[in-house]
Amino acid sequence: MLLRFPHLQVSRALLLTAALLALAPSLVLPPSAAAQNRLDERYSACLELTGTATLFAYNEAKLFMDDFGGWRAEHCAGLALLLLDRPAEAAPLLASATKGSAGEPAEARAAIAALEGQAWYLAGDNERALTAQDLAAGLDAGRADYLIDRAFTLTAMEDYWTALDDLNRAHDLAPGNPAVLTLRASLYRRLEVPELALENAGEALALEPGQPDALLELALAKGALGDIEGALADIERLLKTAPESEAAQKARTLVDRLD
Repeated sequence: MLLRFPHLQVSRALLLTAALLALAPSLVLPPSAAAQNRLDERYSACLELTGTATLFAYNEAKLFMDDFGGWRAEHCAGLALLLLDRPAEAAPLLASATKGSAGEPAEARAAIAALEGQAWYLAGDNERALTAQDLAAGLDAGRADYLIDRAFTLTAMEDYWTALDDLNRAHDLAPGNPAVLTLRASLYRRLEVPELALENAGEALALEPGQPDALLELALAKGALGDIEGALADIERLLKTAPESEAAQKARTLVDRLD
């Protein structure tokens, strides 16, 4: 079972937008000062629109590609498509943007590669996702979120120990992230260390009470440790607090096995 955090995907994309807006003035632009200003302004405006009017931003990005071409327009179009939940369309555009931005500052290129990795991951292409995420983490090793993204992909590929290494590094860089703790609980459960799964799920819930995936992991860990009554209580809490969540749907299939 691969845990997914849809809210994390959207907020990460918006954070990356903000990061690139901050970096935009340092990007390498064409030699003409007038052309440089036009391109810079068009790029920044397009990125900003993705957070407020996403479909309009995508249409603007298509015009941007017609007018200027290049990786900046591809990046804006890909980001808009990703936020519109169209990752299979976003991924090739972001892959081209990653390649085209090869001469840009490492932090900016890492942000684009990270978005590419998210798009491939959400589109179900884990191999391409991992390649992009390796690039992002290599270009900007101090970003915990790039390691978290890669850990999700490695978990989907059942490379649990490597995923755990990434999560441990992410935890060192950004202690107190409930997503790290929840996924780490899932990994420890898969590696048949339910005590550590229980500990990590509990820590995640202390930071974000009621988080559906953490509640599910807590129930699974308790079940693995033989605490059936405690597991059922956690599932009941999950079904009451987040009945429409993916975690709740999975929890319903566990009830009969635990009863």
